Amino acid sequence: MELVWKIVNFIILFGALYFICRKLNLFDKMFGSRRRGISKEIADSEKAQAQAKALGDDIERARALNEERKAELMRGAAEQAEINSAAIIASGEEEAKTLISNAEKSEEQLMEEMRGRVSAEAVRRIAEITGQVLRKGSFENSKQALNEKFIEQIKELVSAMPSDILTMNELKKLDISIKSAEPLSEEEMNKLTQIICETFISCHNEVDPELIGGVRMQVGDTVYDGTLSHTLDRLSLDVESNTRQSDKEMRSIAEGIKNQLEQVNGDIDVFQTGEVITLGDGICRVSGLADVMAGEMLEFKGGLKGMVQDLEKDNVGVVLLGPFGHLQEGDSVRRTGRIIEVPVGESMIGRVVDAMGNPIDGKGPIKNEGFRPVESPAPSVLSRKPVSVPMQTGLKAIDALVPIGRGQRELIIGDRQTGKTAIALDAIINQKDQDVICIYVAIGQKESTIAGVVEKLRSFGAMDYTIVVAASASSPAPMLYIAPYAGAAMGEYFMYKGKDVLIIYDDLSKQAAAYRELSLLLQRPPGREAYPGDVFYLHSRLLERAARLSDEAGGGSMTALPIIETQAGDISAYIPTNVISITDGQIFLESDLFHSGVRPAINVGLSVSRVGGAAQIGAMKQVAGRLRVDLAQYRELASFAQFGSDLDKSTRDTLHRGARMTEILKQKQYAPMNAADQVIEIFSAAEGYTDDLELDDIARFEAELVDYVNRSYPELRGEILSGKKLSAEQQSKLRACIESFKKTF
Repeated sequence: MELVWKIVNFIILFGALYFICRKLNLFDKMFGSRRRGISKEIADSEKAQAQAKALGDDIERARALNEERKAELMRGAAEQAEINSAAIIASGEEEAKTLISNAEKSEEQLMEEMRGRVSAEAVRRIAEITGQVLRKGSFENSKQALNEKFIEQIKELVSAMPSDILTMNELKKLDISIKSAEPLSEEEMNKLTQIICETFISCHNEVDPELIGGVRMQVGDTVYDGTLSHTLDRLSLDVESNTRQSDKEMRSIAEGIKNQLEQVNGDIDVFQTGEVITLGDGICRVSGLADVMAGEMLEFKGGLKGMVQDLEKDNVGVVLLGPFGHLQEGDSVRRTGRIIEVPVGESMIGRVVDAMGNPIDGKGPIKNEGFRPVESPAPSVLSRKPVSVPMQTGLKAIDALVPIGRGQRELIIGDRQTGKTAIALDAIINQKDQDVICIYVAIGQKESTIAGVVEKLRSFGAMDYTIVVAASASSPAPMLYIAPYAGAAMGEYFMYKGKDVLIIYDDLSKQAAAYRELSLLLQRPPGREAYPGDVFYLHSRLLERAARLSDEAGGGSMTALPIIETQAGDISAYIPTNVISITDGQIFLESDLFHSGVRPAINVGLSVSRVGGAAQIGAMKQVAGRLRVDLAQYRELASFAQFGSDLDKSTRDTLHRGARMTEILKQKQYAPMNAADQVIEIFSAAEGYTDDLELDDIARFEAELVDYVNRSYPELRGEILSGKKLSAEQQSKLRACIESFKKTF
C-alpha cells in the first residue's frame, strides 16, 4: 500500500514540476524584453508562487483524504473479514458437527453389523494368507507330527465302502492314492501298508507341496483328508453357513473370527467326491459317487446344492437347486451324506422363503430351530385318527356343500381365472385367531402375483400366522419341483408338535410340468402326455403326508388344499384324474358360473367331500342337509327351462327357490364369514323367508338379518358354535327373530 502512495505522490510532484517548468519556459521567453515586461514578470512570478502554494495545499488535502479513505477501507475490510470469518467458522462448525454425527452413526451401524455377522471375506483372506505363510515357512517337526497323527487316526476310520467291495470282487484289486506335502518315509509307508493291506493291493505315494502339511488318502471315491490346505479350504467354504447360524452370539468381528478358527482341528475329514461330466438346463451328470443315496444333497463349487435323482452304474443324475452359471465340466462334487432338507421352526412364520428355505423378503436371515428332510414317510394308519374337526373356510358354499375337516385333502380344481386362489386366500384369512398355522406354496407364478398375494395377506393380518414358500416362474425347474415338499416339511414340524396346519399348493399342475421337464432332461422314458411313469407317485407321496394324528403321535393335523388347473374344464385329463384319486374330494369351479356372476363358482354336481358331514358343525349339517340336492335339481331345471316356456307350478317354485338359494351362497372375495352367521343366512333361505324377495334385495336382506339376529338373540352364536344341532326351541326362537325382522325390512 505504501508503494502505491509513493507512486501517487511522485505523479503529483511530477505534474507540479511540469506546470512550473512550463511557467519558467514562458518566463524565459519573455526575459529578452526585460525592460518592457520586468514588472509583469514579477507579478506573474508572484502569481505562480501563489498558484504553486495553492496546488501544494490541494495536494496535501488530497493526500489527507486519501489517507482517510484508505483507513476507512481498511476498517471496512477488517470488519467484513471478521464477519465472513465468523460465518465461515460457524458454518464450518455446523458442517463439522453434522459430519461427526453422520460418521458416528455410520460407525455405530457398521459396528452393529460387524457384531452381528462375521465377515466371510475376512475369514477367507485369513485362510489365504495363512496358507501362503505355511507354504513358505519351514516347520519340518510340525509336518512330521501331522503325518504321525494321520497314521494314528486312519486306523479307526478306514473301511471298505460297498462300491469298494464291488470293485474288488470285479477287478480283484483296489488302488489307493496317497498324497502328502513331502515324501513319506519308508517307515511311514510300512505303517500305512500294514494298516490297510487287507483292503488294497497297490499303493503309491504322490508328493504335492500345495497340501502344505499332512496326508491325503483316496480309496475309490472316499477321501481321507488330514492336510492343512484342506482344513483352510473348508474354513473358507463353511464360513457363510457357520456365521449365519451364530448371528446373535457374535459380539465383534475379532471374536467371530476367533470362534471360527477355534472350530478348526487336526482331525481327518472323511468324504466322497465325484466329477461333473455333463452339464446343462439345470441338470448334470456326475461320475464316481458310487455309494450316493437317492435324494441325497450334493455340494458343488461355490456352495451350490444339488439333489440326486438318477442312480446309474457309471454316473448319477443330479438336479441343480440354484444358479449354475459358474459350474463347469470337470468340477469336483462332494457328498454331504444328508437327504435334501429345509430349515424349520417358529421363526419361519411371517416370512417369505424360497424352495430351499432361504429368506427372500429382505428381512434378514432366519434363526431356524433345525432342519427336516423335504421328503419323509407319511404317518401310518395307526398314527392317524378320523377327520372330525371342521376346518372352516368362511365361505358359505364350501362350509355348507363340501365341508373340509382338519387333516383332510380337498382338491380345488378349475380353469384359469375362476377363483381357485381366491378360495385358498379366504381360507387362510379365516384362520385368524383360530390357532392354525398356514403355509402358502406358490409354484410357477409370476413374482408380481406372489408379491400381491403376500401384500393382501399382510393387509388382513394373516402373515402373522402364515409362511409363504415361493418358487416363481423365473426359478429353475428343480425349485418348482421341490417347493411343495419343502412346504410340507415346514408344516410337519408344527403338526408333530401338536398344532393344526393348513397348507395350500398353488398349483400342482406346474409342479407336474416341472417334473416332466426334469425327467425328459434326465432321459427317462416318457409316457402319457410325455409325463414319466411315476408322476402319480409324485403327488401321492406329497398329499399322503396330510393327516390328523392320534393323541399318541402328537395330536396335530395338516390339512392340504392342492390346486389343479384344467384346460377347457376337462376334469378327466391325466393329472386332474390322478390327483382326484388321491384326495378326499374336490371343489370344481366352473367358468360359465364364474362369468355369470356366481362367486365362488362351485359346480355342485361335480364337487364332493368324501368326509362329508363328519367335518361339519351340527347346526350347519342340520340346515344344509337338502341344500346340495336342491341346488343340483335347480341347475338341471334351469338348463332345461331355457328351451320351454310352459312350466308347471312345481317347476316354477323349484326355480324360484333355487335362484334365491344361489343368491344366498354368493360371497365377495376376502370377506369370510363366521359359521354362526352362515347358519342364520342358510336357515332363512331354506325356511322360505327369502321367497317373496327380489333377487337384488337378497344381499341387503342377509346382511341386515345377521346384524338383527345377533342383537336380538346374542346367545345363538355360542349355541351354534358349540357343535350341537339346534333344538326345536332354538329353531322356534330363530324363526321368531326372522319374522320380526321381515316386518321392518
